Amino acid sequence: MEYEFTFVVDGATVDDAAAVNRLADELDAMLARAGGQNLLSVSSVGDNAVEAALSVAHIARELVPGLRLLRLDRDLVGVQEIAERTGRSRQNVHQWATGARLADKEPFPRPEGTVGRAHAWLWSEVNDWLRRHGLDDGVLYPTRHEMTQIDYLLANGLSFSFRSTPAQGFTESRREVVAALMAHLADFSQFVARRLPREKTAADQHILAIAGHDEPAHEVMRFIAEANRDVVLVSARDDVITGVHFSVDMKGPQEVVYVRHDFTVWDWMDQVRDKPSATFVAEDPALLAAPHFHHRQTLSFNTAAA
Repeated sequence: MEYEFTFVVDGATVDDAAAVNRLADELDAMLARAGGQNLLSVSSVGDNAVEAALSVAHIARELVPGLRLLRLDRDLVGVQEIAERTGRSRQNVHQWATGARLADKEPFPRPEGTVGRAHAWLWSEVNDWLRRHGLDDGVLYPTRHEMTQIDYLLANGLSFSFRSTPAQGFTESRREVVAALMAHLADFSQFVARRLPREKTAADQHILAIAGHDEPAHEVMRFIAEANRDVVLVSARDDVITGVHFSVDMKGPQEVVYVRHDFTVWDWMDQVRDKPSATFVAEDPALLAAPHFHHRQTLSFNTAAA
Protein backbone atom coordinates (compact mmCIF):
# COMPACT_ATOMS: atom_id res chain seq x y z
CA MET A 1 0.00 0.00 0.00
CA GLU A 2 1.15 3.53 -0.75
CA TYR A 3 1.04 6.16 2.00
CA GLU A 4 1.63 9.91 2.05
CA PHE A 5 3.80 11.46 4.77
CA THR A 6 4.90 14.95 5.72
CA PHE A 7 7.93 14.93 8.01
CA VAL A 8 9.21 17.84 10.08
CA VAL A 9 12.94 17.86 9.28
CA ASP A 10 16.19 19.56 10.18
CA GLY A 11 19.58 19.61 8.52
CA ALA A 12 18.29 20.64 5.08
CA THR A 13 16.23 23.58 3.83
CA VAL A 14 14.67 24.81 0.60
CA ASP A 15 17.79 26.93 0.11
CA ASP A 16 19.89 23.77 -0.25
CA ALA A 17 19.47 23.19 -3.99
CA ALA A 18 21.47 19.95 -3.97
CA ALA A 19 19.27 18.43 -1.26
CA VAL A 20 16.05 19.66 -2.87
CA ASN A 21 17.01 18.25 -6.27
CA ARG A 22 18.28 14.93 -4.97
CA LEU A 23 15.18 14.28 -2.88
CA ALA A 24 12.96 15.25 -5.81
CA ASP A 25 14.86 13.13 -8.34
CA GLU A 26 15.26 9.99 -6.22
CA LEU A 27 12.09 10.01 -4.09
CA ASP A 28 9.77 12.43 -5.88
CA ALA A 29 9.78 14.23 -2.52
CA MET A 30 9.25 17.94 -1.91
CA LEU A 31 11.21 19.93 0.63
CA ALA A 32 9.35 23.07 1.72
CA ARG A 33 9.04 25.54 4.56
CA ALA A 34 5.76 26.43 6.26
CA GLY A 35 4.82 27.72 9.68
CA GLY A 36 8.47 28.21 10.57
CA GLN A 37 9.26 24.53 9.98
CA ASN A 38 11.10 22.61 7.27
CA LEU A 39 8.79 19.96 5.84
CA LEU A 40 9.48 16.94 3.65
CA SER A 41 6.46 15.57 1.79
CA VAL A 42 6.88 12.13 0.27
CA SER A 43 5.03 8.91 -0.52
CA SER A 44 6.21 5.41 0.30
CA VAL A 45 5.03 1.83 -0.12
CA GLY A 46 4.76 -0.77 2.64
CA ASP A 47 2.50 -3.39 4.18
CA ASN A 48 1.62 -0.78 6.82
CA ALA A 49 2.27 2.90 7.45
CA VAL A 50 5.05 2.33 9.99
CA GLU A 51 7.04 0.14 7.63
CA ALA A 52 6.52 2.59 4.75
CA ALA A 53 7.58 5.58 6.86
CA LEU A 54 10.73 3.93 8.21
CA SER A 55 11.71 2.76 4.75
CA VAL A 56 11.48 6.18 3.12
CA ALA A 57 13.07 7.90 6.14
CA HIS A 58 16.06 5.61 5.82
CA ILE A 59 16.45 6.36 2.10
CA ALA A 60 16.10 10.12 2.64
CA ARG A 61 18.88 10.11 5.25
CA GLU A 62 21.09 8.18 2.85
CA LEU A 63 20.44 10.68 0.06
CA VAL A 64 21.07 13.77 2.20
CA PRO A 65 23.71 13.19 4.90
CA GLY A 66 22.90 15.32 7.93
CA LEU A 67 19.15 15.28 7.27
CA ARG A 68 17.20 14.59 10.45
CA LEU A 69 13.57 13.52 10.35
CA LEU A 70 12.19 14.73 13.66
CA ARG A 71 8.54 13.73 13.58
CA LEU A 72 5.43 13.68 11.41
CA ASP A 73 3.52 16.87 10.76
CA ARG A 74 -0.05 16.43 11.97
CA ASP A 75 -1.74 18.43 9.17
CA LEU A 76 -4.52 20.08 11.18
CA VAL A 77 -7.48 21.43 9.22
CA GLY A 78 -10.46 23.62 10.00
CA VAL A 79 -13.83 23.93 8.31
CA GLN A 80 -12.41 26.17 5.58
CA GLU A 81 -9.55 23.78 4.71
CA ILE A 82 -11.90 20.77 4.65
CA ALA A 83 -14.26 22.65 2.34
CA GLU A 84 -11.41 23.55 0.00
CA ARG A 85 -10.02 20.01 -0.09
CA THR A 86 -13.39 18.39 -0.74
CA GLY A 87 -14.86 21.02 -3.05
CA ARG A 88 -17.84 21.42 -0.72
CA SER A 89 -19.22 24.51 0.97
CA ARG A 90 -18.39 25.54 4.52
CA GLN A 91 -22.05 24.93 5.35
CA ASN A 92 -21.79 21.32 4.16
CA VAL A 93 -18.69 20.73 6.28
CA HIS A 94 -20.36 22.31 9.31
CA GLN A 95 -23.33 19.97 8.82
CA TRP A 96 -20.98 16.96 8.70
CA ALA A 97 -19.21 18.07 11.86
CA THR A 98 -22.46 18.62 13.78
CA GLY A 99 -24.05 15.39 12.57
CA ALA A 100 -26.76 17.10 10.55
CA ARG A 101 -25.65 15.24 7.40
CA LEU A 102 -23.95 11.91 6.61
CA ALA A 103 -24.08 10.80 10.25
CA ASP A 104 -25.85 7.51 9.52
CA LYS A 105 -22.68 5.39 9.18
CA GLU A 106 -20.24 6.89 11.66
CA PRO A 107 -19.97 10.20 13.53
CA PHE A 108 -17.59 12.84 12.23
CA PRO A 109 -14.16 12.62 13.91
CA ARG A 110 -13.69 14.46 17.17
CA PRO A 111 -11.65 17.67 16.93
CA GLU A 112 -7.96 17.52 17.75
CA GLY A 113 -8.25 20.89 19.45
CA THR A 114 -9.13 24.49 18.79
CA VAL A 115 -7.38 27.36 17.04
CA GLY A 116 -8.80 30.55 18.46
CA ARG A 117 -12.46 29.65 18.77
CA ALA A 118 -12.55 27.27 15.81
CA HIS A 119 -12.23 23.50 15.90
CA ALA A 120 -9.30 21.80 14.18
CA TRP A 121 -9.19 18.17 13.04
CA LEU A 122 -6.52 15.73 11.92
CA TRP A 123 -6.84 15.57 8.15
CA SER A 124 -5.96 11.86 8.20
CA GLU A 125 -9.02 11.14 10.38
CA VAL A 126 -11.30 13.42 8.37
CA ASN A 127 -10.13 11.81 5.14
CA ASP A 128 -10.76 8.34 6.56
CA TRP A 129 -14.31 9.40 7.47
CA LEU A 130 -14.80 10.87 4.00
CA ARG A 131 -13.62 7.58 2.46
CA ARG A 132 -16.66 5.84 3.94
CA HIS A 133 -18.83 8.22 1.93
CA GLY A 134 -16.80 8.16 -1.27
CA LEU A 135 -15.55 11.71 -0.74
CA ASP A 136 -11.89 11.17 0.22
CA ASP A 137 -8.86 12.38 -1.72
CA GLY A 138 -7.78 8.84 -2.63
CA VAL A 139 -4.64 9.00 -0.46
CA LEU A 140 -3.71 6.80 2.50
CA TYR A 141 -2.26 8.48 5.59
CA PRO A 142 -0.99 6.97 8.85
CA THR A 143 -3.53 6.66 11.65
CA ARG A 144 -3.14 8.53 14.92
CA HIS A 145 -1.69 5.39 16.54
CA GLU A 146 0.73 4.83 13.66
CA MET A 147 1.86 8.47 13.85
CA THR A 148 2.72 7.99 17.52
CA GLN A 149 4.71 4.84 16.71
CA ILE A 150 6.58 6.53 13.86
CA ASP A 151 7.40 9.57 16.01
CA TYR A 152 8.75 7.31 18.75
CA LEU A 153 11.00 5.43 16.34
CA LEU A 154 12.28 8.62 14.72
CA ALA A 155 13.01 10.19 18.11
CA ASN A 156 15.07 7.16 19.11
CA GLY A 157 16.99 6.99 15.84
CA LEU A 158 15.65 3.56 14.95
CA SER A 159 15.05 2.24 11.47
CA PHE A 160 13.82 -1.26 10.69
CA SER A 161 13.73 -3.30 7.54
CA PHE A 162 10.72 -5.63 7.79
CA ARG A 163 11.39 -8.83 5.91
CA SER A 164 9.09 -11.80 5.63
CA THR A 165 10.69 -15.21 5.47
CA PRO A 166 10.42 -16.90 2.04
CA ALA A 167 8.67 -20.20 2.86
CA GLN A 168 5.47 -20.67 0.87
CA GLY A 169 2.05 -21.17 2.45
CA PHE A 170 2.47 -19.11 5.62
CA THR A 171 1.15 -15.72 4.50
CA GLU A 172 -1.76 -15.65 6.95
CA SER A 173 0.33 -16.56 9.99
CA ARG A 174 2.86 -13.86 9.04
CA ARG A 175 0.07 -11.29 8.80
CA GLU A 176 -0.98 -12.21 12.33
CA VAL A 177 2.59 -11.62 13.51
CA VAL A 178 2.74 -8.21 11.80
CA ALA A 179 -0.61 -7.19 13.31
CA ALA A 180 0.56 -8.17 16.80
CA LEU A 181 3.90 -6.42 16.28
CA MET A 182 2.25 -3.19 15.12
CA ALA A 183 -0.01 -3.22 18.18
CA HIS A 184 2.99 -3.45 20.52
CA LEU A 185 5.71 -1.82 18.47
CA ALA A 186 6.76 0.57 21.24
CA ASP A 187 7.72 -2.36 23.49
CA PHE A 188 9.72 -4.00 20.73
CA SER A 189 11.30 -0.69 19.78
CA GLN A 190 12.58 -0.27 23.32
CA PHE A 191 13.85 -3.85 23.22
CA VAL A 192 15.79 -3.18 20.02
CA ALA A 193 16.96 0.28 21.10
CA ARG A 194 18.62 -1.11 24.22
CA ARG A 195 20.46 -3.86 22.37
CA LEU A 196 21.26 -2.79 18.83
CA PRO A 197 23.36 0.22 17.83
CA ARG A 198 21.73 3.11 16.05
CA GLU A 199 22.14 2.88 12.31
CA LYS A 200 24.82 4.92 10.56
CA THR A 201 24.60 3.61 6.99
CA ALA A 202 22.28 1.45 4.91
CA ALA A 203 24.33 -1.59 5.91
CA ASP A 204 23.48 -0.93 9.57
CA GLN A 205 19.71 -0.94 9.16
CA HIS A 206 18.16 -3.39 11.58
CA ILE A 207 16.24 -6.36 10.21
CA LEU A 208 13.02 -7.65 11.75
CA ALA A 209 12.46 -11.08 10.22
CA ILE A 210 8.75 -11.90 10.33
CA ALA A 211 8.00 -15.64 10.51
CA GLY A 212 4.85 -17.64 11.18
CA HIS A 213 5.12 -19.81 14.28
CA ASP A 214 4.58 -22.97 12.21
CA GLU A 215 7.21 -22.27 9.54
CA PRO A 216 10.11 -24.73 9.13
CA ALA A 217 12.93 -23.57 11.38
CA HIS A 218 15.67 -24.61 8.96
CA GLU A 219 14.35 -22.42 6.15
CA VAL A 220 14.22 -19.47 8.52
CA MET A 221 17.77 -20.20 9.71
CA ARG A 222 18.97 -20.14 6.12
CA PHE A 223 17.14 -16.84 5.55
CA ILE A 224 18.75 -15.25 8.63
CA ALA A 225 22.20 -16.52 7.66
CA GLU A 226 21.91 -14.90 4.24
CA ALA A 227 21.16 -11.52 5.87
CA ASN A 228 24.79 -11.46 7.04
CA ARG A 229 24.04 -9.19 10.01
CA ASP A 230 22.20 -9.21 13.34
CA VAL A 231 18.53 -10.09 13.00
CA VAL A 232 15.56 -9.91 15.36
CA LEU A 233 13.35 -12.89 14.54
CA VAL A 234 9.71 -12.13 15.40
CA SER A 235 6.88 -14.63 15.65
CA ALA A 236 3.62 -14.99 17.56
CA ARG A 237 1.37 -17.72 18.90
CA ASP A 238 -1.45 -18.03 21.46
CA ASP A 239 -1.45 -14.32 22.39
CA VAL A 240 2.32 -14.30 22.88
CA ILE A 241 4.60 -12.37 20.54
CA THR A 242 8.29 -13.16 20.79
CA GLY A 243 11.35 -11.44 19.40
CA VAL A 244 14.73 -13.17 19.48
CA HIS A 245 17.91 -11.23 18.72
CA PHE A 246 20.44 -13.40 16.91
CA SER A 247 23.93 -12.63 15.71
CA VAL A 248 25.46 -14.92 13.13
CA ASP A 249 29.04 -16.11 12.59
CA MET A 250 31.10 -19.28 12.24
CA LYS A 251 32.11 -19.52 15.88
CA GLY A 252 30.08 -20.47 18.91
CA PRO A 253 30.36 -20.95 22.67
CA GLN A 254 31.09 -24.37 24.12
CA GLU A 255 27.48 -25.50 24.24
CA VAL A 256 26.03 -26.16 20.80
CA VAL A 257 22.36 -27.03 20.39
CA TYR A 258 21.20 -28.65 17.16
CA VAL A 259 17.87 -27.61 15.68
CA ARG A 260 16.09 -30.66 14.29
CA HIS A 261 15.04 -30.69 10.66
CA ASP A 262 11.35 -31.10 11.59
CA PHE A 263 11.31 -28.21 14.07
CA THR A 264 9.10 -25.18 13.53
CA VAL A 265 10.09 -21.61 14.34
CA TRP A 266 8.23 -21.87 17.64
CA ASP A 267 10.07 -25.11 18.49
CA TRP A 268 13.34 -23.28 17.89
CA MET A 269 12.23 -20.39 20.08
CA ASP A 270 11.38 -22.90 22.82
CA GLN A 271 14.95 -24.19 22.55
CA VAL A 272 16.25 -20.66 22.91
CA ARG A 273 14.16 -20.14 26.04
CA ASP A 274 15.49 -23.40 27.51
CA LYS A 275 19.13 -22.78 26.52
CA PRO A 276 19.61 -18.99 26.43
CA SER A 277 23.41 -19.17 26.60
CA ALA A 278 23.79 -21.70 23.78
CA THR A 279 24.52 -21.29 20.11
CA PHE A 280 22.25 -22.97 17.58
CA VAL A 281 23.13 -24.96 14.48
CA ALA A 282 20.85 -26.66 11.96
CA GLU A 283 20.82 -30.44 12.25
CA ASP A 284 20.15 -30.78 8.52
CA PRO A 285 23.40 -32.01 6.86
CA ALA A 286 22.81 -29.61 3.97
CA LEU A 287 23.09 -26.73 6.44
CA LEU A 288 25.95 -28.00 8.60
CA ALA A 289 28.28 -25.50 6.99
CA ALA A 290 25.89 -22.68 7.82
CA PRO A 291 26.85 -20.17 10.51
CA HIS A 292 26.16 -20.59 14.18
CA PHE A 293 23.26 -18.56 15.56
CA HIS A 294 24.14 -16.80 18.80
CA HIS A 295 21.21 -15.87 21.00
CA ARG A 296 21.63 -12.37 22.41
CA GLN A 297 18.31 -11.51 24.02
CA THR A 298 14.66 -12.55 23.96
CA LEU A 299 11.53 -10.53 24.61
CA SER A 300 8.14 -12.19 24.96
CA PHE A 301 5.01 -10.09 25.26
CA ASN A 302 1.59 -11.42 26.26
CA THR A 303 -0.84 -9.49 24.09
CA ALA A 304 -3.87 -10.79 25.98
CA ALA A 305 -2.63 -9.16 29.18
CA ALA A 306 -1.76 -5.85 27.51
